[in-house]
Amino acid sequence: MAAHFHVSSLSSLPPLRVSTQMPYEQANYFNFSSLILKSYPETSPWDLTPEVFSVRPKRTAPCLHFPDSLKDAALVQAKKSKLNPFHFMCGRNPFVLDTPPPPDATIPINASDVVPPLMRWLVSEDVQYEFVEELHAGEGGIVCRIRAGQDTRVLKLYIGLDATVRFRTEANAYASILSRNVTGIVPQCYGWFELDCLLKCVRAWPCSPLSVLRGQDPSVTKGLVLEDLVGAQCLSVHNVDLGVGEMALRALHKLHSAHILHGNPEKVNVLVILEMKRVVWVRFSHAVCQDSVTRQALLAELAEGWAFIYQRLIPDGFIGWESGPDAIDPRTLVDDVAPALMQPTRPRPSKPTIAEEAIAILASYPDINLFSWDPPIFHLTPGPKHDHEYDADEFLEAIKAEHAKLTFNPFGKWYGPCPCRTDTPETITENSDEWCAYDVPPRIPQIPSETEIEFLEYMKCSSNHPFLRVRIGSSERLLKIFSMNWGGKKNNAPCMPRFMTERDAYSHLAHHGACAAGAVPQCYGWIELSRAHVDSANAAIRQAYAGEPPPWLVFPVFEDGSPSAAIVLEYLPESEAITLDNISPARADLAVRSLSRVHCSYVVHGDVTNMKNLRLIRGRGDSPDRVVVIDFDHSMMSSWKRAWPSRIRFYNEFMTLWVHLYSWMLPMRRTYCKTTKHPHTIEPKQADLVPK
Repeated sequence: MAAHFHVSSLSSLPPLRVSTQMPYEQANYFNFSSLILKSYPETSPWDLTPEVFSVRPKRTAPCLHFPDSLKDAALVQAKKSKLNPFHFMCGRNPFVLDTPPPPDATIPINASDVVPPLMRWLVSEDVQYEFVEELHAGEGGIVCRIRAGQDTRVLKLYIGLDATVRFRTEANAYASILSRNVTGIVPQCYGWFELDCLLKCVRAWPCSPLSVLRGQDPSVTKGLVLEDLVGAQCLSVHNVDLGVGEMALRALHKLHSAHILHGNPEKVNVLVILEMKRVVWVRFSHAVCQDSVTRQALLAELAEGWAFIYQRLIPDGFIGWESGPDAIDPRTLVDDVAPALMQPTRPRPSKPTIAEEAIAILASYPDINLFSWDPPIFHLTPGPKHDHEYDADEFLEAIKAEHAKLTFNPFGKWYGPCPCRTDTPETITENSDEWCAYDVPPRIPQIPSETEIEFLEYMKCSSNHPFLRVRIGSSERLLKIFSMNWGGKKNNAPCMPRFMTERDAYSHLAHHGACAAGAVPQCYGWIELSRAHVDSANAAIRQAYAGEPPPWLVFPVFEDGSPSAAIVLEYLPESEAITLDNISPARADLAVRSLSRVHCSYVVHGDVTNMKNLRLIRGRGDSPDRVVVIDFDHSMMSSWKRAWPSRIRFYNEFMTLWVHLYSWMLPMRRTYCKTTKHPHTIEPKQADLVPK
């Protein structure tokens, strides 16, 4: 069922509150995973400067300010739907490769060091060994605690059909760990043993562990002697927090620095000793070591670890939910971006640091379209999300209630931050007056004043200028007239400069390809209006008011006495403003892409978050949706020596629109949509969403 809004009620919605009010600290918001990959694991992602966004999510967790009532509502929702509605609270995974390499493209790590085999644990006749307790017994093995003199140790025995393989894998992993002097993040390993030797010297050995052997020969049963981690607990929603999560991932990176892929980064394989502020990774029976491991595999495992900690455990602990194996993985609720929307054409700049790469990308805008980089800027086009389909009415009511109290929509981070945001924008102002591909465009053609124009309809709108549908020759066009005194006191700015601004803007847009790309209406030129044109336009305006006196009429001259003028544009029938009723991820993407084409024409729009200036033309049949940018009478051009727009203006306007669409409009649509049943939709179909 399509979602509908009462247009008259939109003004009562909470005001726009963008993410600048969220407690962010300085960071770069680009996805630098491909750059991290080049030197991972030798370089720690936590040591990069400037800091990569979301590596330390504790700096970007405004959800921590939510009241208990909202957490309780989220818990009820999660128990019903098996999905935590605040899974996004820690931001975007910084380790997901922006463009995964093909399967056969590997970047092997130079791991030529010879690793000596794990030493055998020697049983001493001078030490008394005593069984203490059984910690675990199952088909895969036995784990028990023994006392060796004054010390305690943990014995891990391997049984079953693949016991030899699992023992060898784990023993090789510990050998690599010991050879690279990796300490603290895994149990200390004292060597390996054969069971028959222990049976002869350990006192009080019970029968229960031996029964698990099921007739397996003790002489061929091997195991490891490990550190006794007193007080250790499995990582869970009860002991995890943002600090523990960071310690766990740093420990995983330290393991990776020994060229060891753990193979199973799950919470049961991570132990926490809170008293010692220590996190330990265990169970290496699936590990891959040394020459068999690749950089991609290690970084992918780090991304997997980030996901289960920051997208599962911490959000679950935040609302007090212990999710089971049937819980929905939020990563499955994001669609891939349609390939047709991704058309990269320019290789990303090869820079040694994340700061230099970010500067190189941002400092080349708008000469180079942000959507043209290969690999693409990750998350610049977010994939459509589907977790809203699990929202219950009761939960949405709780969200609305808290939105009225908070300084931001609780769903505001649903799509994450703008991926090209930087908190050090001064770094992109270098060479701001040097445009790589700019040339002063010729002015759009002037249409002779004696041209016959048939005025068909006055298009009522709240613009500062009258729009009229006309016919010139055999073609319908849209006439945007610039008239003195139109709009009364609310529009008392001189009209001539606004006309010249719009004419200059369309000269740039036509010359640099924005018109041809469909990002803006086609422009056919400009015309000085004759007295007959003015009279016909006013007649159409009077007819639109059906006998009532119109509030304003077209004035025949500008302030300086020269004839009023108009821009002749493409007529876009049935176009509509982008609103909460019709916004969707795909249409948001079309909007930011259209703005980027405007910028690549060296035009700063100046009022792009006014949604009247983004027009949606719904697709019909095989024709796709189209979003165009209109109204350029507040714009700035690179040809203006008196007010030259710097690169920072282009960058800020792009980021402002992205945030407006993805951090306000889409979350607001999710929060305030009206439905008769769930699931509701954020991705409108072609024939839906008729405003009431």
